[in-house]
Amino acid sequence: MKKDLSCALKCALFVQILLPIYSFAAATSTNLSDYVKVVESSSPQLQKAQAYLEEQKSKKTEARSAFMPQLTGSAMFLTNKKYALVDMNLGAGTTTVPQIVPTTQYGLSAKWNLFDGFASTYRYLSADENMQSANYEYLWSQFQTQRAAVATYYKALASKLLKQVAEQNVKSLEDHQKDVESLKKAGVATEYELLRTQVMASDAHSELINAEDMVVVSNQKLNELVSADTTQFEVAGDLPVIDESMLAKFNSAKPSEKADLLALQKKVEALEDLHKSARQHWLPKLTAFADYNYYNNRNDKYNDFDNFRESYLIGLNLTWNLFEGFSSYSKNEQAYYQKAQLEKQYVITQKKSQNEIDQWKRKFLYFCSVYKAKNIDIKRSNEALRLAKLGRKAGTRTNTEILDAQADLYRSKAALINAQLGAIEALVSLELSSGQEIYSFIQ
Repeated sequence: MKKDLSCALKCALFVQILLPIYSFAAATSTNLSDYVKVVESSSPQLQKAQAYLEEQKSKKTEARSAFMPQLTGSAMFLTNKKYALVDMNLGAGTTTVPQIVPTTQYGLSAKWNLFDGFASTYRYLSADENMQSANYEYLWSQFQTQRAAVATYYKALASKLLKQVAEQNVKSLEDHQKDVESLKKAGVATEYELLRTQVMASDAHSELINAEDMVVVSNQKLNELVSADTTQFEVAGDLPVIDESMLAKFNSAKPSEKADLLALQKKVEALEDLHKSARQHWLPKLTAFADYNYYNNRNDKYNDFDNFRESYLIGLNLTWNLFEGFSSYSKNEQAYYQKAQLEKQYVITQKKSQNEIDQWKRKFLYFCSVYKAKNIDIKRSNEALRLAKLGRKAGTRTNTEILDAQADLYRSKAALINAQLGAIEALVSLELSSGQEIYSFIQ
């Protein structure tokens, strides 16, 4: 009795230890909305786009600094010195005078760029357009990430549903095989019917193994979009009902409003302004400056403020770069040809988007027609299976006809799910090609 009680306590303790571990390792049941939120919060692609946007914001701030005055403070203390000597003729012969420099000097300098041929203005406009481009790229990455999460989630859900259909098919064939074996013993069924049933049951088991493998693979794809490796998801719900009416909101005449194309367009405009900025190198530049010094050249003390003196300079500085080895000219040419490259890339991307829109629209309509056809086929297959079973009881149908009806029903169910998934993937690809949210998958 004591031994049995001890075993029971050990088992209870064992369950208490393993239960939290199992609960942690078990997959978390989640819906599409929650999964998309997790993906958006941990997507490396989205985080990269966010970091790039913040970088461009900082560059815009840097470009704005060209319009502001620059203020510099300085402090100098000489620990050792030897004065330079200057010979001066004061009328009574040549006298050598040391050039006394301050031992201690505090300075404040200000500089303000008044005119540089609007080069700073164009650089600022270029930085602003690059920031807008980065913002469009972030929006595009966000849209891509969300749609990738939707497609991956529904692919995992379709794999799960296909596995359920395969399990139902295996169970039905196993039950049918038992019936045929019983009928064969009674002399009603033939060896051919039994062998045919066994072959189809074996194929069904193979299909089930493949469906189980697809579930594992699709679940791994779910985790690939999330940075946390230990997170697991259990998809739930049903695939959305597919219909051509989903295209009611689609406007195929606006491919240029895609966020990635708008980002490219802003980059082209930024390079155009950068090109204009580089072209201003031949214009003179005007700068206002002010320089104030508080110094002590009477003794070597840094804090003897009674002996400190003041000096200042205020003025305008005009500079004109006459020749610099074609450096600015080269920068001008670089900006021009970079702009030309992006302009061609914009044209290529726009044409590709237009072609993809037509391609994915056709695929979506195709899968919609397949979905409707398979819905009808499932009803027909169910009715054919019912009639075959009734006919076998009446002695007018064979087991082979029941098998054929069962196979048709399984293929129709699997084809229906594949048509739903194909339509969803085509619709998501159409959204990515057009840059439009056609259907709100996340309710």
